[in-house]
Amino acid sequence: MKLPSMQYIVQDSRRTIGRFPLACVCALLGTVIALILVDYEGPARESILFNILFAAVLGFPLLTTIPLVVQKRSWSTLWSFGLQTIAILALVRYACTIPGNIPHAPFIYLYREMLLALALVLLAMFAPYAASGQHNGFWQFNKMLFFRLLTAALFALVLFLGLSIALAALDNLFGMDIPGRRYPELWIAITGIFGSLFFLSAIPRDLDALEAQGDYPNGLRVFAQYILAPLVLVYLIILYAYIAKIIGQWNWPQGWVSRLIIGFSATGIFALTLLYPIRERIENRWIKSAVRWFWIVIIPLILVLVLAIWRRLSDYGVTEPRYIGVVLVIWLAAMALYFNLSKTKGLKIIPASLCLLALVISFGPWGMFHVSEQSQVCRLRQLLVDNNRLVDNQVRISADTVRAEDTRQISSIIAYLHETHGYARIQPWFAENLSVDTAGVPGRRRGPAEVTKLIGIEYVFTPRYVSDRWLEFVCVRQRTLPVAGYQRLVPEQYINPNSREQKFAADGIAYRVDSSLWVMTFVAMTDSITTESLQVDLHPVIDALTAEYGPGGGVDIPPLKLSAVAAGDRLKVGVYLRRIQLERRDDILNPTYYVADILYSVGQ
Repeated sequence: MKLPSMQYIVQDSRRTIGRFPLACVCALLGTVIALILVDYEGPARESILFNILFAAVLGFPLLTTIPLVVQKRSWSTLWSFGLQTIAILALVRYACTIPGNIPHAPFIYLYREMLLALALVLLAMFAPYAASGQHNGFWQFNKMLFFRLLTAALFALVLFLGLSIALAALDNLFGMDIPGRRYPELWIAITGIFGSLFFLSAIPRDLDALEAQGDYPNGLRVFAQYILAPLVLVYLIILYAYIAKIIGQWNWPQGWVSRLIIGFSATGIFALTLLYPIRERIENRWIKSAVRWFWIVIIPLILVLVLAIWRRLSDYGVTEPRYIGVVLVIWLAAMALYFNLSKTKGLKIIPASLCLLALVISFGPWGMFHVSEQSQVCRLRQLLVDNNRLVDNQVRISADTVRAEDTRQISSIIAYLHETHGYARIQPWFAENLSVDTAGVPGRRRGPAEVTKLIGIEYVFTPRYVSDRWLEFVCVRQRTLPVAGYQRLVPEQYINPNSREQKFAADGIAYRVDSSLWVMTFVAMTDSITTESLQVDLHPVIDALTAEYGPGGGVDIPPLKLSAVAAGDRLKVGVYLRRIQLERRDDILNPTYYVADILYSVGQ
């Protein structure tokens, strides 16, 4: 194979820049700004660089798509200039909505950026072939994009690893001081400049010629037919077995199953998309049957997905992930109707519809950010009103006791608002300012614990992902144990179903755990003869914790709430749990493991 000369590489780069000039400008601009931001070591401050960076990231796919559409439709230069001018104005308008203090801003801006980037990537996938027909050209175009992206990522990774080792060698062998930030800067430079040019240079100049291409990589067929397809079948068996369990036990579906259904759907659609061009070959007629049956068997799974998401919505209201879950349910149902009823069954509808959905839900009162914030603020308002903490739209500290479950939910909602949206919607309820201005960085929000203190309740941390099957209770990190009355401390005993009897030879003390892990038996021995035996039962501890912290578990729990003490004539034992994980089966909890500090004393 003849390697390209340096002259050819330079000429090809010039042709690529001339074909996609504004996209290359966005790549260069975004790379330079990212390097500046990574290299900056001073205190956080507002900067217009964040606004430009966010716009440049979106500008790359958008300003790559427009020249392709103009070329494919054979539009005039005036059309190209007009569309790109509109795109630039839209990017500038979007940049103006980004706050300059992004490191301290709510995550909503980052989430919207990722959603819009996804929409514009999907736009690039179908827009040049949006007109009817040319289904093979559409598939070949996206196959080329997919393989070029993988190749660019591989080349960039190899180049990064090689240069990183070279920097490490200069640092360690020659004593050169190479700051740690040089490595992320190297990755940004490689992917932003080399990766972008390498990717753009592979886009075919004659898009119409792709329709006549019939080549199909055998490796792609093997991957889709013998790897992805069996995975889809495994997913399908598991999910239908779960449906049978739901029907047999008449239980509400668990929330975790929604992820499996979405994973099954995505894997199945991807596999069938990869096999699409060879569906007409005699030896591959099964693909048509697989496509037809896939969109039939997915219908019961959509119903299960609806039930699982509805349960989460009814219990905890709308958040961005649940909103996306609802949108995906609607989209899957629409795709099932289309592929079951349509005669065309074109693949272009998949990226086109997803692109439209991503754009629609990004903004507006119907968008996922506004709806989610509104839902959680309404839930918070009702909880505060029910507990006499909100009177005439003003927060009041009341002597009334707030239930543990309400405290947990209030804490969870405030933590969500702090992280994702900020406190703008609830600020009118408070006389105090919920933002704390610091030098150069206005708008830093108070922590959730500070806000709950203003309400008159103690903040309770809730794990981000609460499972219907697993729960954990975790002690505070800075823990002080009451050692008065004890002689010895045995730290960090890890207890699981494989734990055996442990002996502390110096004092003739040993303990063992029963098969359920609920009961620890401590014995005092003299000359290998048991003189006293004590049992520590963890049932009362866990019952009290679930009553106070709810079925989702809890963290930052005071040590005394995670302790059990037993005393006899000579032997006294205290078990202080650092962490305990439990599994729920048929509404019965059983420990799977725990870590405990053991205090004990032996009398004469």
